[in-house]
Amino acid sequence: MEFKKLALAAAIIAGLSTQAQAGSELSTLLMLLHENGTITTEQYKRVLAEANATEQKNVAEKQELQAALDEATNVKVSVGKGGLAVKTRDGSFTTKIGGRMQLDSGWYGEDRSGSGSTLGDGTELRRARLYMKGTIYNDWFYKFEYDFANNSSSGTTAKGITDIWLGYNGFDFEGLSVKVGHFRDPFMLQDAVSDNNTQFTERASIDAFTAGRHIGAMASIDRKHWTAALGVFGESASKSGGSDDEGWGTAGRVTWMPINEKGSLIHLGLAADYRSTRSNDVRFKQQPETHVTGVNFVDTGTLTDVDNYLTLGAELAVVQGRFSGQTEYVRVKLDRDTASDPTFDGWYAQAGWFLTNDTRPYSFKGAKFKGVKPKSIVGKGGIGAWEVALRYSTIDLNDGGIVGGEMDNLTLGLNWYPTAGLRVSANYIKMLEMDREGSELDNEEADIMQLRGQWAF
Repeated sequence: MEFKKLALAAAIIAGLSTQAQAGSELSTLLMLLHENGTITTEQYKRVLAEANATEQKNVAEKQELQAALDEATNVKVSVGKGGLAVKTRDGSFTTKIGGRMQLDSGWYGEDRSGSGSTLGDGTELRRARLYMKGTIYNDWFYKFEYDFANNSSSGTTAKGITDIWLGYNGFDFEGLSVKVGHFRDPFMLQDAVSDNNTQFTERASIDAFTAGRHIGAMASIDRKHWTAALGVFGESASKSGGSDDEGWGTAGRVTWMPINEKGSLIHLGLAADYRSTRSNDVRFKQQPETHVTGVNFVDTGTLTDVDNYLTLGAELAVVQGRFSGQTEYVRVKLDRDTASDPTFDGWYAQAGWFLTNDTRPYSFKGAKFKGVKPKSIVGKGGIGAWEVALRYSTIDLNDGGIVGGEMDNLTLGLNWYPTAGLRVSANYIKMLEMDREGSELDNEEADIMQLRGQWAF
C-alpha cells in the first residue's frame, strides 16, 4: 500500500513538472502528501529538489528557444507609400528604400517663332530617383540617392548621384548634427523643400540663384522654434577636375519660428552663400518655370571673369489652417576682374488654399514644408486633398552691361493628393513681361500649360 501511495505521488509530481505548473502549486501538493504521511520527510525533500531542478531546466530551455527566435526575427519590416523599411528590434539600425517618379507634359502658346525661341510641346520624365537612407547605432545617419532621368530636352543631363552623405547627431547639445558628403547647400526655403512637396511643378524663377549641391561638410541645429546651419563646400559631384583649382564656398541659413504648431506657423529666415570661383565659369539662367522646353528665357551667358560672388536671401512663410503662403527675395553681387560688378535679383510670393479639410505640414528639421497627407484617402471612401495655389515671380539679370533679361510670371496651380505619396498637378503659367533687348525672346508673353503625375515612395 505504501508503494502505491508513493507511486501515485510521484506520478502526480511528474505530471505537474512536465506541464510546467507554478512552483507554489507543486510545493503545496508535496506538503500535503508529507503532512498526511503519504511520503516521508526524506522523500519529500528529494522529490521537491528534483521538481525544482526540472522546472529550472524547463525555464532555461524556454529562454534558449526564445533567444533563438529573437535572433531569427531580429528585424521588423514595414511598407509605406510603396517604400520598404527595415529596422532592428532595438531600433539601433534602420534602412529605408524609396524613390520618386515624376512625368510632365507641357503645351505652349507663344508670340515669337524665330530661331532659338520656339517652345516645343512635349513630355518629359522629370525625375526617376531611388534612394536608401537609414541610421547606424542610433546616432549615425546616411543617405544615397541616384537619379535615372536623362533630361535631354532641357539640354542638360541630370542623370547621376544627387545625394551621398553620412551624418552624426549623438551630441549632448539638443538638435545638433553634422554631416559630410554631397548634398544641398543651406540656402533658400524653396530649395530646402523637396521637389515632391512644392506647391507648383517647378520652383519660382529665382531658382536661377540656387546654391545647388556640392561636396562639403555642414553643422546644423534644429529646434522647434529656430534652426541654424553653416557649411563649407567645394564643387559638385559632377564637376570634372582640370588644371585649375576648384572653386569653393560657404553657405549658412538661420530661421525663427515664433509660432510652430500643426496648422499654424510663422517662419522667418535669412541666408547667405559666398562662392569663390577660382577662374571657373559662372552662368545664371532660367526657363519660364517649366522644364519640358529647353529654352532659357533669361540667361547671362557664360561669365569668365568673375572672381567671386555673394548671394543673400530673405524668406517668410505662414500657415493658418487651410491657408499657406511664402515669399522670398534673393540678391546676388558679382565681383569681376576686368569689368563692372553687376547685381542681379528676384523675388516671388505664393499662396495656397486647401478646398478640403487639410493643411500644409511643416517640419522644423531643416525648416521646410513636408508632403501632404490627406485626411480623406481615395480607396478608403475619400476624395483626397485638393489645393489651389497662385504665385507671382520676377527675376532681373540686366545690370553692369550684361543683358540677361528680365522676366515676370504669374502661375495658377491645382494639386490633387489622392493618398500620401501620390500627386497630380496642373499649372497654367502666364508670362506677363519679358525684357531682353536684342533677343528673339524680347517682349514674349507666352502661355504655358503643364501637367505632372507623381509617385513618391
